[in-house]
Amino acid sequence: MSDLPDTPTPMPSPTALPAQFVYYRVPHANRHAAALAVQAMQAALTQQWPGLQATLMRRADATAHTEAAEDTWMETYAHPAGVSAALAQAIAAQASALPSSLIGVRHVETFEPLTLPLHPPLTTPTA
Repeated sequence: MSDLPDTPTPMPSPTALPAQFVYYRVPHANRHAAALAVQAMQAALTQQWPGLQATLMRRADATAHTEAAEDTWMETYAHPAGVSAALAQAIAAQASALPSSLIGVRHVETFEPLTLPLHPPLTTPTA
């Protein structure tokens, strides 16, 4: 018997505040320089945007560190007021100053917490 509830538990936040996730590849030879550059960029952003939480992560599965010539990295950005269009532009502007020789193409995605009930509600196609 499962201890999981029959219905999903609503997320605690009543409002959906978006966060930004950026992923890209970093050649192993560039890891140290890329980490320094990205961390400096994130430090500048957190000073310019009080409350901004910025993290830098790398893919954690075993093959990511042994077989590939590159790491997959992810930056995350969250703010108590959400990642606004202005903040997203500031992140993009700072990132554009990163040396293109250090990291691969940046893929930017924005997510918001999933809250129930879903708005707008999902519709079921009718036959």
